[in-house]
Amino acid sequence: VNWKPSSVKFEDRFDKYLDPSFFQHRIHWFSIFNSFMMVIFLVGLVSMILMRTLRKDYARYSKDEEMDDMERDLGDEYGWKQVHGDVFRPPVHPTLFTALIGSGYQITVVILCVIMFSILGELYT
Repeated sequence: VNWKPSSVKFEDRFDKYLDPSFFQHRIHWFSIFNSFMMVIFLVGLVSMILMRTLRKDYARYSKDEEMDDMERDLGDEYGWKQVHGDVFRPPVHPTLFTALIGSGYQITVVILCVIMFSILGELYT
């Protein structure tokens, strides 16, 4: 590796990449639009799957409420009924659970701070 001294100040190194003429090319806007449309498509796909599942569950539960006790099949519990009691059950490894929650929270806060500082332009000053 050969290091060459530069007369450009440290905080001015990225100015050529932040030049407005650099982002005027059509391909940048096309890729941003393409990514945005892909996100919209995936959100729509997930919401359709979730709505279909919830609609089936609601129809099944309303049908179960109309039946009397003799017609009801008690062994046929599926969907959201299987996990309704899991909310109150303690985790198997609570120390690992709290460590993962804490580290996830810390990573989220650090990422948000870095994004905020980069938006404000205080990252390299």
